[in-house]
Amino acid sequence: LKQGQFTPYPMEEQVVSLFSGVKGFLDTIEIKDVVRFEHALLNNIRTKGADILAAIRDEEEISDETDEKLRTFIGDFVKAFA
Repeated sequence: LKQGQFTPYPMEEQVVSLFSGVKGFLDTIEIKDVVRFEHALLNNIRTKGADILAAIRDEEEISDETDEKLRTFIGDFVKAFA
């Protein structure tokens, strides 16, 4: 998981990327597909999970409710990722 030079992700998107890695959601993703997965996940959460991003940004932490929503969102995304 790496940001492009001079194109940092907003804090809440960095949290989503790191969360997906440290919580084991990347364990089933081939190494060669990790960058594609990250871009697709962030694009997907921007459009379908804006409420999750807003909660992370506004709360500046991952509450229990946000944690549950984020785990569900990423888990569903991993299942659909091809």
